[in-house]
Formats: sequence, structure tokens, C-alpha cells
Amino acid sequence: MSVTRRVGQKRIYMRVKPPDGRIEISAPAQVDDDAIRQFVRAHAAWIDEKRSLAASRVSRPVSEDELARWKAAVRARVPVLIRRWSPVMGVSVSRVVYRNMVSRWGSCNPATGRICINVQLAAHPDACLEYVVVHELCHLLEAGHGPRFKALMDGFLPDWRDRAALLRGGIRR
Repeated sequence: MSVTRRVGQKRIYMRVKPPDGRIEISAPAQVDDDAIRQFVRAHAAWIDEKRSLAASRVSRPVSEDELARWKAAVRARVPVLIRRWSPVMGVSVSRVVYRNMVSRWGSCNPATGRICINVQLAAHPDACLEYVVVHELCHLLEAGHGPRFKALMDGFLPDWRDRAALLRGGIRR
């Protein structure tokens, strides 16, 4: 278990990290170790559930052939989505990069207009790829994930939360 203390944080947050089920906790600076241990004990059933889920998702390594097929599939579909959504959203993309990422489905650099898409999206429904593209395009309008960003997502893709839920825990390492 690792603990990070943050000034200004109001709550204790806990994450179970795959593939080994390691527990990461972030807590307000003023919370002592006993309170953190009590928090962990109180959430033992949740931890067990998340560890079981993480263990069930351990998967075989991705072959070079599979990676190449994924990249080709995503590279064929993303430009179509960008052409569809860019005028609707009033944004333009300067460059698209495709990578096999281990912790994100996509990323965006609002300053340069560059977006990066995880090629593993090829193994998920088209609705998930569309969600990630719209998500990254929204970052060209709003850098963070605050209320304005969520309002933009709600306006452009009202079911985005359902689509995002389909992707949880689905990245292969």
C-alpha cells in the first residue's frame, strides 16, 4: 500500500492498481495513518472485489501482428470521425498520432492541436472510438475535465458516460 498526502484534498481516495492489486491511497495532509488504516479495513470487501476483477483481466501480450492490425483499423476510422465532428465542434486538429498506450485511451495537446489515439480501441465497439475522439476534440475547447468540459461532452455526445464505462479497465498491458 502506498499513501500520498495532498494539501487541500478533502477526502481519502483509494485505487487498486492492476495487474498485482497494489493499493494506492491519496489523503488529505492532516489525516493520520490510523485513520487511513481504518478506511482501508472498512473497504476490505471493495478491495477484494477490485483485486479479483484486476486478476481476471490479466491478459497475454499483444503480438506485433495484432498491434499492426489494430493500428490500421484505428487509422482508417479516426480521420472519418474527425471530419464528422470537427465542423460540428468548431475545432481543427493539426496532427493525429496512433500509439499502443498502457494507461490512456487518448491524449490531446490543446496548444498544438495534436491528438493521440490508443490503437487498442480497435478491439472495442465503434461507439467507444467515437467517444474518445469527441473527448479529445473537446480538450481543444477546454483543457481540463471540469464542469465546462463535462457540459461540452453532454452537449455533443449525451451518452458519453455510458460509452466511457464500456472502456473501464480494458487497456491491455
